[in-house]
Amino acid sequence: MSDDRLRHLRVLYATIFLSATGLGTTTFLLPVYAASIGASYVDLGLLGAVGNIVYTVFTLTTGLLLDRFERLRLYTVYAFMGALILGFFTLADNIPRLLFARALMGVASASFWVSASTLTADISSPERLTQSMGRYNLSWITGFAIGPYLGGLVSSNLGFNTLFLCTASLMVASGLLSQLMLRPRLSLRNRSGSEGLSLAPFRRLSAAYLTLLPFTMVLGIYMAIVPGHLSLEGLTASTVGLLVTMTNVARGLTFFNVERFVAWGARRSVALASALLVSGMLVFSYSTGLAGYASALALYGVAAGIMTPVVLDYIVKRCEPGSLGAAMGLHEGVYGVGMFIGPIAGGGLAEVYGPQILYRALAALSVAVLPLSRRLEPDEGSRT
Repeated sequence: MSDDRLRHLRVLYATIFLSATGLGTTTFLLPVYAASIGASYVDLGLLGAVGNIVYTVFTLTTGLLLDRFERLRLYTVYAFMGALILGFFTLADNIPRLLFARALMGVASASFWVSASTLTADISSPERLTQSMGRYNLSWITGFAIGPYLGGLVSSNLGFNTLFLCTASLMVASGLLSQLMLRPRLSLRNRSGSEGLSLAPFRRLSAAYLTLLPFTMVLGIYMAIVPGHLSLEGLTASTVGLLVTMTNVARGLTFFNVERFVAWGARRSVALASALLVSGMLVFSYSTGLAGYASALALYGVAAGIMTPVVLDYIVKRCEPGSLGAAMGLHEGVYGVGMFIGPIAGGGLAEVYGPQILYRALAALSVAVLPLSRRLEPDEGSRT
């Protein structure tokens, strides 16, 4: 890979870290804030569902725009837009306003994730693509690991409005870094001249998208309901932030082995992730104290650390060259669909039957990953 490509990627990774820290910290601690102003399990589920249905729509829109317009310009605009949206949370002092702000955050999140993954694949050389996507994953998971713990401390000691202003400032820093260090040196357009949203990526990659769906439903509940549940169980915001940080550290450490999991084969790696998800959800359903929650979330973190990069690598390597933005939009759109269905159904289930039943249902859902993963194409040289 040329020195110029490496320099551009390093700057991009820095912007991804900043944006992911801002968005991730807000996302993970929002259920804690919602619980503090009287949200029920249904409210928590609705909060996640509203944000994720908007997220789903805008992943597809963002993918289309990235295949038609200059990508770095859009990426920079999205960062500043995200800063404004995170700042708006300081005005969300009741559940209806919080729902509206969460919907706006769905726009910011969709724009960021689709454009960040597309830019990483676009700048990277083909022979270093797996390594580049691995470092992309490490960039955002580092933000997810650091942000919730520090955010928990900030919100516990200085209040949630201070937290929202801090996360908004991180998005401003990301936008400035992109504007000053990337845009003057690099221009990225769809080199194929493709226009419109092509269905070719979905037809070829449908097995990967379907395999992701059960996992994204679990992920949606992990992000939208689990922090609020832990808060309702009596844990402080800083303790919840620490647990989320621990989970994301486990996830990030697993990312370091992404090239080994890719070489091992997508089918086998995804099957291992499914087994870990089942174990984690079962342990969580029977946990009543900090040690049990930590053990269950560590299992979940390792499972997510396998599933996320392996399936993303599978998609990037097989997508049509002229539809990279569309393929990334569909990839993130699947996350949006699952993260919409999971919280809206899970919130109602937990409210009626209790959270323990919800987590056991998630364990059963995680088993569905196994038959779906059998449709993935074997990699060359793999015996999966």
